[in-house]
Amino acid sequence: MTQDQLAVASEIDSSNIRSYENGRAMMNVSSLVRIAEALETTAGDLLDGVTSGMFATDRPDARRSRTARR
Repeated sequence: MTQDQLAVASEIDSSNIRSYENGRAMMNVSSLVRIAEALETTAGDLLDGVTSGMFATDRPDARRSRTARR
């Protein structure tokens, strides 16, 4: 399935599909479910094996550092 076909099947703009695939944007849960349904699978199958370490962070979470100082 092409990105354009996935966009039509999931009713998500094709530019968003490209951004998700290229890592320029993070999809929300609703989009994840719609994509999974378009691919005739489950969101759980798409997330199988995903860990927090797979996501780049470019700055520390400020909320944690404030909590640590208390």
